[in-house]
Amino acid sequence: MLNPSHPDSDSPSFDFPLLIVVIAGGALGTGLRYLLTALPNFSWYFYTGTFIANILACSALGLLTGYLSIAAWIPQRRREYMGRGLGMGLCGGLSTLSALMVEVITTARDERLWSALIYLVGSFAACIFLAWFGTRCGRRLAKLRGGRQ
Repeated sequence: MLNPSHPDSDSPSFDFPLLIVVIAGGALGTGLRYLLTALPNFSWYFYTGTFIANILACSALGLLTGYLSIAAWIPQRRREYMGRGLGMGLCGGLSTLSALMVEVITTARDERLWSALIYLVGSFAACIFLAWFGTRCGRRLAKLRGGRQ
């Protein structure tokens, strides 16, 4: 991350206010993720909390990214705070690829390879689709908002 106060500088440095925003968003996302672990699983190989956390994070990140990409009426610095705090922090803390991989490996280890594969492919397919759909919705919302100005 380059120092914004010295845009010509090539020396990396931390932007401490952004760091605090990312940490706060990450703490909130991780807390939400923890709460989702209390959801009951549909079966012994489908982990409801992890699945919901990942699809919520992908949807929200897509929506946020699509919206902020064309929301020119929001000042650049505010968009940066929103993108980092809500995107990198909240969505990053909420999503969990590592838990997904452990669950897939645990299921496969129990000689349920097809169940593990269905869970893995289903999770990735749902997340990719929802990130794409969220991005489209975010761009559409921003265009509607921009048209009212």
